[in-house]
Amino acid sequence: MSTPVVPGTAGSPPGYLWRWVWPESRAFAWLLASSAALVGAATFSVVGMLTGNDFVVRAGGLLLLLAATTGVIYLVTGIEDRPSVLQGDDASTFVLRYLPTRVAPVLAALTALAVAALSIGAIERALEPMFLGLALLVAVLVLACLGIRYRRTARLCLSPHTIRITTRNFDWEFPWDAVDFEAGFDAKGTETIAIRCPRAVVTTRPTPGKTPTHLRPPKDSPDGPWKLAPIMWGVSPNSLFSTLDHLRTDPDLRAELTNAQLTAMLTPPPWQTRRPLDIDSL
Repeated sequence: MSTPVVPGTAGSPPGYLWRWVWPESRAFAWLLASSAALVGAATFSVVGMLTGNDFVVRAGGLLLLLAATTGVIYLVTGIEDRPSVLQGDDASTFVLRYLPTRVAPVLAALTALAVAALSIGAIERALEPMFLGLALLVAVLVLACLGIRYRRTARLCLSPHTIRITTRNFDWEFPWDAVDFEAGFDAKGTETIAIRCPRAVVTTRPTPGKTPTHLRPPKDSPDGPWKLAPIMWGVSPNSLFSTLDHLRTDPDLRAELTNAQLTAMLTPPPWQTRRPLDIDSL
């Protein structure tokens, strides 16, 4: 089955086509869920206070936490529609920074559970919910610190001659004229771009951490694949794959690429344009 394509977002360079490789979900659904939970929370709270029913008031509080959690997920999911591209060392070099898009919803859920447990503990004057809430808050703090630590070094750098991926766990640099990209999934079902490149021309630099097994190529493989997870960089997987594949075949564009052009390429077309392509092409 051929990969469906549509014209890129306004501002994309001539000839660029946005490819629908992986199924997508609409962030707007999370906004609707958050709004519905917020309305429910307000309704329960008002009814509970008018009737003096503590159970109904508490149910409203839980719905409020649910609204906050789904709201965070909406904001995180919507980041893919608003990519942030930084300027690199020269005019034609650009950088994407790591964003904890996978961890943020978990942090939001854990925080909501912690607040709920602490509230129940305070109302009921019970130690067990209080200890659970404190434990959850510690877990949130640890995960947040790990995410901030990872973000300090994680970069996806696109220059006219190479593509470089740097994190605490790996540092790989590939020449554009020797790479090829393949779309797929990792063992957890997350969208993954496999980079094929002769091992002899790949630059690998030492890092403090160990490279995860599912990202590095087999030792006896002459050309990879090295694995790239689009979700790490706060962009749509389809947009990143389309952009990388287009830049690979157009060295003149890489030499003259502007921030505005790259941002447009990484921005998905409007949902109305994408919706007819909603098929699994892999």
